[in-house]
Amino acid sequence: MSVIPEDAYVIIIGAMKSGTTSLYSYLAQHPEICECRIKEPEYFSQHQKHGVRDKKYEELWDFDETVHRYVLEGSTGYTKYPLEKDIPGKISEYSINPRFLYILRDPFERIESHYNAGRFNPEWNRSIIDEHLINVSNYYMQLQRFRKYFHRDRFLLLDFCELRTSPEKVLRRIYSFLKLEYSNFPDFYDIENITIDRTKWELTYKKLIRTVGINRIIPEPLKKVCRRVFSKANPLPKRLLGEDERERVYGILKEDMIRLRDEYGFDTGKWGFGTDRGS
Repeated sequence: MSVIPEDAYVIIIGAMKSGTTSLYSYLAQHPEICECRIKEPEYFSQHQKHGVRDKKYEELWDFDETVHRYVLEGSTGYTKYPLEKDIPGKISEYSINPRFLYILRDPFERIESHYNAGRFNPEWNRSIIDEHLINVSNYYMQLQRFRKYFHRDRFLLLDFCELRTSPEKVLRRIYSFLKLEYSNFPDFYDIENITIDRTKWELTYKKLIRTVGINRIIPEPLKKVCRRVFSKANPLPKRLLGEDERERVYGILKEDMIRLRDEYGFDTGKWGFGTDRGS
């Protein structure tokens, strides 16, 4: 295994529920990009339960200097400050100088998707306007944590909607950013990690598994019956932000969305953030 140069790291840092898994799968198909053994290692995170802790960071790739120019990973926990503290400092202390890809989604839609993905976790206890969900949508705040350690030219901001509608255009921007050849594009642009609609019965069942361990005492034939029943039941409707909730989120994020527009040139007006509401 070759030694990975300090500037060969490419990290998709988020945002959660903004197409990071799909983007990772597209980029991993480029022959000069070495994908991580685990898409989302969360190596520098503390509170992501699936994080990798038992290896050196550089051991997460099968990097071959005769083939690869970059190594790729995508850990959305890196932009979950303040739940995850000092991620940029930890990366900097590792003496690497990565390039960062940050996908930005309409912050209201992202909050709704985050909430609807999490509410079927029996441990979930957040409201749809929970501070954590809003913080993850505060892209400017998250970026500024990284800018204390890394220069502006190490970051490429991407648009979730453009990734969905024109993925090849997004990949061309990334290839230009990385100075890679434009000749390698996926045959298909599958959408990964879509939030699955669930039923109230599934939610109840998951809670019973968590609280009383019901999964250990139900025989397998009955589990199969339960799964068939679940599949035929109507899913719970998605929880969306109400008007008052949207106004509250808007008020919290407005100033930083304007800063994001002015300092990074990202169009936040399409999300309704201007000098006046709805401009």
